[in-house]
Amino acid sequence: MRGFCNKALFCCFALWFVSSAIAADTELPPLRLQVDPVAGPYRSIQQALDSLPTAGPDANRWALIRIAPGHYREKLFLKRDKVVLAGSGLSRTILQYPELRQHFLAARQSAALPSGADLEKDWGAAVVNINASDIQLLDLAVHNSYALENPQDPARFEHQFAVRGFAKATRIITDQSQFASNGADTMSLWNKQHGMYLHRQSFFSGRVDMLCPRGSALVLDSDFVNHNKAATLWHDGELAASQQLVVLNSNFHGVTDFQLGRRHYDGQFVLAGNRFSSALANQPIFRRTYPQEPQRDQPNRYGDRSFYAQNQGPTYPWLTDNFSPAQQTAYADAQSASMTVFGKHWQPLAELARTRQWLHHK
Repeated sequence: MRGFCNKALFCCFALWFVSSAIAADTELPPLRLQVDPVAGPYRSIQQALDSLPTAGPDANRWALIRIAPGHYREKLFLKRDKVVLAGSGLSRTILQYPELRQHFLAARQSAALPSGADLEKDWGAAVVNINASDIQLLDLAVHNSYALENPQDPARFEHQFAVRGFAKATRIITDQSQFASNGADTMSLWNKQHGMYLHRQSFFSGRVDMLCPRGSALVLDSDFVNHNKAATLWHDGELAASQQLVVLNSNFHGVTDFQLGRRHYDGQFVLAGNRFSSALANQPIFRRTYPQEPQRDQPNRYGDRSFYAQNQGPTYPWLTDNFSPAQQTAYADAQSASMTVFGKHWQPLAELARTRQWLHHK
């Protein structure tokens, strides 16, 4: 598995040429928009999103929104499919907003807002709110800064979504981007039934469950920093035994005795070729239960499913290799892992390669 990273890069490089030819034949050029707080034509990201056509011949066309360097203090609401938000680099395009979920929900309740598809309980509780499919977040940073801006609030470490995905959000890609909070559930893509997500060369930080997908997710060459001793990863895959969270060739750091992962629902964790710091707790990925409130316990249909291969770090017995020969083949490189996780339903590496070609050709 030590050669995985090189094989993955080779696959992505080769796939770039293959997908380029495919995209040229099957996909119209994207609509192109530019966000620049100084020069325009769009001064905010949401202004560009609101301008996208939702009817007519361009309603189903990809939209490529390029975002100039800057500090954008705004929330985003994505309701249209096929949108790429492409910043100018994760240290140059920064989207920052302070929002604590419990305060947001209290304000919504006191305002007596009506119910509706766009007004799900958490709609607006994140910096980036997604109720659409085929969304890509590239070359930018998303920071929920509530804890930093409200150091006296005793609740400041509770849920702080950088990104929150809703029922329609599937086929979500992040690449070369950073997602940070100092609370719970930093990256929360929660399409329980159809959720499919790729995170490549991304950075996640938070205090608990900082990457917590429902459905299936593939993480490649990414970094995790945990500011707390609680779990870093969380997964909900209870609707199908095939749903899984796969993390390959990534780095895990945190405070002393930070935990690797947990689940409340049935979940499946596959980790290979990763590097765990010496601060990792001697705590296997575990099932969270509620002895004082047993009605909150979820069914345990599939049992514990945590699989490891050729990771580096502390020599805990539970971290030893336990891949089957079939798993060794299934997760041998990025492309085979993608096909294992998503099957024929989605080819995210090809889509990402096509987008990178669009960005290359201005």
